[in-house]
Amino acid sequence: MFREKKKLIINVNYDEAQEASAKYADVSARLGVIEAQLNDRINRIRDQFQEEIIQLNMEKERQMEVLETYAKEQKCNWGKRKSVELLHSVIGFRTGTPKVTKDRKFSWEDVLDMVKEKFPSLVRVKCELDKEAIISMREEAQFQDLQKTCFVDVVQEETFFVEAKLQSLLRVA
Repeated sequence: MFREKKKLIINVNYDEAQEASAKYADVSARLGVIEAQLNDRINRIRDQFQEEIIQLNMEKERQMEVLETYAKEQKCNWGKRKSVELLHSVIGFRTGTPKVTKDRKFSWEDVLDMVKEKFPSLVRVKCELDKEAIISMREEAQFQDLQKTCFVDVVQEETFFVEAKLQSLLRVA
């Protein structure tokens, strides 16, 4: 595709504006026709592969479930590692960032009131719970008292992942 240097246009009269308007309308109409033809062809190609795409996605999900089950069952054999390398993929668990949770029976306002009373250093000046401070104190002995008296906890979720080694698959094929 070529690029044309943009010219500075000045002193356009009414007739030139009308001519430009007509050309603009023609070009826009032609562009609309081309885009419609292009979308039609794209939709026909998409329809041609849609069934196979659905089947492949379903098979991929089934294999992901098998791999996730294997990973959960064998995780204790991995030691401290969070992933394991298989012949055609790497599977493992990603650890999410720590976050403060609360008991369902209490609202955050209730928790805030309890923490204000028992652990005022964990309350910000603008009267909101300092969740970062709670996360940072989760290893301390005082944290268990906080859990019992204020009904909060720190949880860290894991999500399963699979990364295909496409390079090795391409060499085999």
